[in-house]
Amino acid sequence: MAMALALTTTPPAATAVPALPDEPAQVDEKVQSFLSTLKAGKGNEAVEALLSSSPLWDQRPGASEQMVGQIDAAIKAYGPVVSYEKLPSTTLGTMAVRQYYLVQHREMVTRWEFHLVRTARGWSVGYFGFSDQPTGWFS
Repeated sequence: MAMALALTTTPPAATAVPALPDEPAQVDEKVQSFLSTLKAGKGNEAVEALLSSSPLWDQRPGASEQMVGQIDAAIKAYGPVVSYEKLPSTTLGTMAVRQYYLVQHREMVTRWEFHLVRTARGWSVGYFGFSDQPTGWFS
């Protein structure tokens, strides 16, 4: 009986915030712009543009420099970015999206993870980072 009730009852919060018509385009645009700038060899510019879209990152001094340092180290070790491909996204309600991308360097593949959250100003980056450890990519 409880199972049937759970399947037919929609929590009020699920419909409290309507989906924006341009959600997929806004989310993809931010990440695609970051990756294409990274592929062009402009890691600092890519990070600055991505962080500038989020008020959250204004409160984290040094975050940009730290990420640029990690990107520079990866490019030095694995070579420049050659290509990238999007993996399936995961949504959480209407306010959060997680995207993964595989990024092909000349000598290695890294996996990038982006968490985007919907704010009053539109979509912002809540988290982003990359891993070069394939054992953690499969779950």
